[in-house]
Amino acid sequence: MEKIAIGVDIGTTQTKAVAFREDGTVQASAYVRYPLIQETEGMAEQDVNQIFQAVVTCIKQVVAKVQPFGISVVSFSTAMHGLIIMDKNHQALTRVITWADNRAEKYAEELKDTVLGKTLYQNTGLPMHPMTPFHKIRWLKEEFSEIYEQAEMFIGMKEYVFYRLFDRYVTDISTASGTGFLNIHDLKWDQLALAEMEITIDQLPLLMTPTHQVTGLKDEWAEQLGLTAQTIFVLGGADGPLSNLGLGAVTKGTATLTVGTSGALRYIVDQPQIHPQAETFCCVLDENHWVIGGATSNGAGIFDWACENLLKEVQTEALAAGENSYDAVMALVKETPAGAKGLMFHPYLLGERAPLWDAEATGSFVGLKRNHDDKLMMRAVVEGICLNLKRVLTELEELGGAVKEIRATGGFADSQVFKHVMADVLGYTLSLTESVEASALGAVLLGWQSLGKMTDLNTASEQVEIYETVEPNSENNQIYQQIYPLFITTQQQLSASYHQLAKLRADLD
Repeated sequence: MEKIAIGVDIGTTQTKAVAFREDGTVQASAYVRYPLIQETEGMAEQDVNQIFQAVVTCIKQVVAKVQPFGISVVSFSTAMHGLIIMDKNHQALTRVITWADNRAEKYAEELKDTVLGKTLYQNTGLPMHPMTPFHKIRWLKEEFSEIYEQAEMFIGMKEYVFYRLFDRYVTDISTASGTGFLNIHDLKWDQLALAEMEITIDQLPLLMTPTHQVTGLKDEWAEQLGLTAQTIFVLGGADGPLSNLGLGAVTKGTATLTVGTSGALRYIVDQPQIHPQAETFCCVLDENHWVIGGATSNGAGIFDWACENLLKEVQTEALAAGENSYDAVMALVKETPAGAKGLMFHPYLLGERAPLWDAEATGSFVGLKRNHDDKLMMRAVVEGICLNLKRVLTELEELGGAVKEIRATGGFADSQVFKHVMADVLGYTLSLTESVEASALGAVLLGWQSLGKMTDLNTASEQVEIYETVEPNSENNQIYQQIYPLFITTQQQLSASYHQLAKLRADLD
């Protein structure tokens, strides 16, 4: 009888477990959502046990749904950059401090333009930014020394799950590449990073390949999950690289674009690629593939902010008529001219990761005149999100070579207007793929490779169906080619004031 593979995707807002048949189709799925804890400025944490229970619940539900099929493998994807401090009794001293937590911003900034910071970037592929555990540990060391001094292990959520299930601290090189401690060239823990934080290899999980198998599930969890001690668990990788794999974007020339609340552009290469100005990251997929890219904090979530402040009457009327308020706004955006009559928007309301790597970056309307109404302002917001991603794409092409195809996913693709503006700004055809389970499928593909069912990850593209292509409009693209250099110039000029503005906000708060 055919066996089912389960991909478990431990994300920032939810955990999903997805059961795949051997042809890549989804047999069953389950998910559990959980909140982000934000009690103070810059905090973004999650409850460790809440996420662990979500993992247990999702696997249990999916195993029950696919009976009588057997389970061939359970493989994992996880959100990058999370940190949990464990004490000598294997109890968590902290919640999960997520990638979105900015409280280490001061310490990341101190290293950004130093020789040490540049060397760490070259070694680890991660720009100096508070998202990484490296900087979070330094922040804890300086400001919460009582926690740092009790630390026995520094781990993430996937490592916590495997410890609870198997009594061992183990991680894969893909997930480890998001910590700021992995040397992406030799795929070992980086000695310089360890020395700087005064921690040892023994305080970090054991490094393994993404296809590493773990068996011996503890009896209590085997019974709860409906599995056995012989069930094969595979470490898998990090969610970003696995999303590329799950979308079939493995071959040279194929990039992926994801725009949800935040956004990301990623490109798989066959050797580490480091940006000369540290504007992109380089993470690991497996021993033979690296992922260069940029994750922006300011995706469609900025459009949500704009909708809260612009065109309110239009949205109210749409809701009263039983229509989608976002569609009503986008219908008006469609009527406005490309380029928003010379109005530009820098979408850095949440600080920024790529390409600025500045947690103090702020948003700006540039070129605002009396003839610019709220429709044109909304158009500028949408274009600003796209122009920021174009800068990331430009950097990736300089490093990894020309892009031939962009496989696009995320909530932005639900809007015909948004995805056409994106294609026009980027100047590339967008290939829209079913994306809901991309990271979970990527984890399963590694699971099948571990079992010997797949010998070449390039065959991953065969699992992906493209349901729509969006071609750029040549006239609009020419307009955006004219705007783009000015977008970059004004951003660079404004960036000189970001930290002064941050001080002003603090003084006036």
